[in-house]
Amino acid sequence: MFEHIIVGCDGSAGARDAVALGARIASVLGSRLSLVGVFPSSLFPIPDKTDRKTLRAEALGTLRRERDLLAPDALIDAIADFSVPHALRHCAERWHAGLVIVGSSQSAPLGHVAIGRFSRQLLYDAPFSLAVASRGLHERDTALRALGVGWDGGAEADAALAAATELARAANAQLLVRRVVEDRVPRLSMEEWMARLDQSHEEMWESAREPALAEAEAAASRLEVQAKVSATVGDPGYEMRALSEAVDLIVIGSRRWGPAARLVSGGVGETLVRDASSSILIVPRPTEVHERGVATTTTAASARG
Repeated sequence: MFEHIIVGCDGSAGARDAVALGARIASVLGSRLSLVGVFPSSLFPIPDKTDRKTLRAEALGTLRRERDLLAPDALIDAIADFSVPHALRHCAERWHAGLVIVGSSQSAPLGHVAIGRFSRQLLYDAPFSLAVASRGLHERDTALRALGVGWDGGAEADAALAAATELARAANAQLLVRRVVEDRVPRLSMEEWMARLDQSHEEMWESAREPALAEAEAAASRLEVQAKVSATVGDPGYEMRALSEAVDLIVIGSRRWGPAARLVSGGVGETLVRDASSSILIVPRPTEVHERGVATTTTAASARG
């Protein structure tokens, strides 16, 4: 799935969390792992550091320290660029990496995710999956014992489910599949509203929740791993955030109206990158391949090999 994983690393605590997550995922999948540091690329002299060679040497020193601490098998590279997100994206595309991992902002509570200002730029139109490590992960057990995934029956959800399944199988982890029925107020006639006056919130939505659960169970039955399936009613973002409290990594798909083979964060993704209780992984919108009238779906990461 992810033959090559790139981690943005600047020596900060958040970057160390990203390295820890990258090392764990690379270990269970047998992926190649690269730690990338970015140093300033300036046309003007920098006081006391006018030598580009010095800047690169310092960045490499930081990468070596982090590699030796958390990911001894990782490759390292230091890139000169005006923009960290631009450098990471350039490396990912040049090396055909299927996954880029970044750390959370220092504003995030320990154990939670809060994407930083620069990392947020990777959420839009990227041709690779993006993971955000929860704050403080490098100081905790990084084992992937439970993975959560949101599924709503769309192609984007299928891509997320496929990624979560492969990770769960490789890590021998429990897979929790969550189907959320959005509880928007339905358009009903006055007679229909009068008939529902005595119903509780759960009773009102049970007729929608039951078939949604059956669909999710049918999708899970086709997987190569055992999965625990649930269906809830509520706001999808908040329901997935609740699921993140029970897992080590939560996997979601991109916004369904984004460009094919690209990463575009939707409402659920926005809710999670602001405050999930576990690390998160967002996979790109799948590419639809039509052949003789039959559509088959492959993720951008798998298409890259």
